[in-house]
Amino acid sequence: MRTTKQKRKYAITLPKEAIDVLRWHVETQLTTPEQRESDLLFPAVNGKFRSPCVLNKPLADVSEELKLGKKITQRALRRTFNDLARAAQVNDLVTRPISGHLTEKMQHHYSTVNGNEQRDGLAKIISIMSRLPAKAPDGEDRGEEACARGEEKEKAG
Repeated sequence: MRTTKQKRKYAITLPKEAIDVLRWHVETQLTTPEQRESDLLFPAVNGKFRSPCVLNKPLADVSEELKLGKKITQRALRRTFNDLARAAQVNDLVTRPISGHLTEKMQHHYSTVNGNEQRDGLAKIISIMSRLPAKAPDGEDRGEEACARGEEKEKAG
């Protein structure tokens, strides 16, 4: 692939730690002369592009080892990146160009919300609700009595 599905090229500025890992990769993992001469960062042994299914076998091995009972695809890596970026509180405007998503809709499509995020979100809502007064500033009751009256109105209606 010379460009993305959107026919765009992306430039990503990397932190020093990522550059160090990539330098290690180039120095130790490119073992054939063709790989070392290639302009690609992750060339096949012949120095050319790897097959699009290059990760299928390693991901299948991981799935089997973990006894997941389901197939893992390369999309799982994109989903994991989006989820980790959200957990690290990386701004969406930063996450999207790194993951290659042009729209918020696609970013959301490749995201999953885990149980901890759901629990923490509900805890925040409960915390806000517990700070509200039982009566509104206009004196209207917001508590159980109002709820009970509402139920009585529903039964009567």
